Amino acid sequence: MKHLAPAYIYTPHGLQANKVVSISDEGYISAITERTENVTITDLLPDVALLPGFVNTHSHAFQRTLRGQTQHARSAHDTFWTWRHAMYEAAQCLTPDTLYQNTLQTYREMLAVGYCSVGEFHYIHHQPDGHPYANANIMSEAVLQAGLDAGIRVVLLLTAYAQGNFHQPPDRMQRRFCDASLDAYLARVDALRSKGIHLGVAPHSVRAVPAGWLRAIGEYSRSYHLPFHIHADEQLAEIEQCQAAEGCTPIELLERCGVLGPQTTIIHATHANLEEIALLAQSRASVCVCPTTEGDLGDGIAPYNELIAAHVPLTIGSDSNTRLDPIEELRWAEYSARMRYQSRRILVADASASPGASLLTIGTQAGANALGLQTGSIVPGMAADFVAIDLQAPSLAGWTPDNFLDTLFFGASSQVITQTWVQGKSIQ
Repeated sequence: MKHLAPAYIYTPHGLQANKVVSISDEGYISAITERTENVTITDLLPDVALLPGFVNTHSHAFQRTLRGQTQHARSAHDTFWTWRHAMYEAAQCLTPDTLYQNTLQTYREMLAVGYCSVGEFHYIHHQPDGHPYANANIMSEAVLQAGLDAGIRVVLLLTAYAQGNFHQPPDRMQRRFCDASLDAYLARVDALRSKGIHLGVAPHSVRAVPAGWLRAIGEYSRSYHLPFHIHADEQLAEIEQCQAAEGCTPIELLERCGVLGPQTTIIHATHANLEEIALLAQSRASVCVCPTTEGDLGDGIAPYNELIAAHVPLTIGSDSNTRLDPIEELRWAEYSARMRYQSRRILVADASASPGASLLTIGTQAGANALGLQTGSIVPGMAADFVAIDLQAPSLAGWTPDNFLDTLFFGASSQVITQTWVQGKSIQ
């Protein structure tokens, strides 16, 4: 048993002083008690506020290698689609060893900025020509090993990919993403699930996975209580293609296929309309926004007002890992929403609240729920995932217990994080 005694702890009751967090040998929070002389302190943490560790709901770790490499002109009018070609080129070069090394570096960077858990939306499965490796899951195992060696909790969102676009075969650069059949994909999921790892299923998009696969994978996720994640409504062209091919929008297609539910997380939903948002609300699905990536790629700004009004849970992801900083990611969400609506305090629980507490929930508890994890808040029974905030950091000067979270999210960066714990183990 370990006992941490920071200056403050942030619990669902707010910022609390003179508390001790007790951690079991298995790495779970066993109690939060008053600090007294009768409690033996294992770790005294003066001038530190202990917050729940951040949850990165959506990552493509290998894309970290593209940071700074895609800002030059690739065409007269660069968009997501020209960026995607550069990403495909990077994906073609990966081996199990280089994927491991790239992912290890990315996960270490995540831990340093306060992410304790990551949903790895993993779709580089096979050899560059599309043929499976002798070990069909060797690329997934490279990602998982990188997570173990870094010390971060990984939820492997094993991505299904079957076609290049609606009713079209994959092109040369997409072949290594694709399984030959639905049975082949589910067999790889079964093999990983049998090992007891944190796992989810993740059809890449309605472009890449036909309706029959969507229905079957949705049924599989319900049968085994696995998270179901999918990209949708990131691009206007995607919506137009779906309407032409299927006579409906992407989220409407997901509803037709019966895959919307509490286990479902829609990645981006940047251009979701009111009818689609109503479907998400009715099914209790979540939306993961990735503001730094969406900004980098020029995707657009999510319909935050409408999502909040419909009570659709929001989470954050670092996606392409062009930036890794959960504080910045959350600030971007609020600031881009302000620019879209020309108003302030968009991501709030109620009209009279300030955004800080809501942003923390989005960055922690909501992400944990979307990944099926027992973490995201500092309460007994949860995994002991924490970040230590340096209360003496110059960027936090002027904070008070009432404005602490607002000062953190609107005045600081991850540089104020001095230590990270995952499952009770200090990593940084």
